[in-house]
Amino acid sequence: MHFLVPLMTTNSNILNALTPKEGRDLTAEESKDCLPCQVMATFTAAGASYYFASGRIFKNDTDFVKNPTWWRQTMKFAGYGLGLFAVYRGGQGWLWQKDREYKQVKFL
Repeated sequence: MHFLVPLMTTNSNILNALTPKEGRDLTAEESKDCLPCQVMATFTAAGASYYFASGRIFKNDTDFVKNPTWWRQTMKFAGYGLGLFAVYRGGQGWLWQKDREYKQVKFL
């Protein structure tokens, strides 16, 4: 069993998870937004907005005790909020905040 002790101490990252290193300030290049991130956020929010606002989340649910009307309406309005976020996020850089700079992304 003594042969496992060096292996466990060198390969284990449990101490790093419990006591993380000090944070650092990001450089200006690291903190820039990237166009693929913006596109993914827009489409994800738009898809979730459609799913929540259309009521499809409760399509086959007839249990009004488990999901009362006020909860269904809350989810519907959360979908509307996600739709507004999708419009805002999709318009950044070309409808507003036109001076926004993006990271250079290198594709394959």
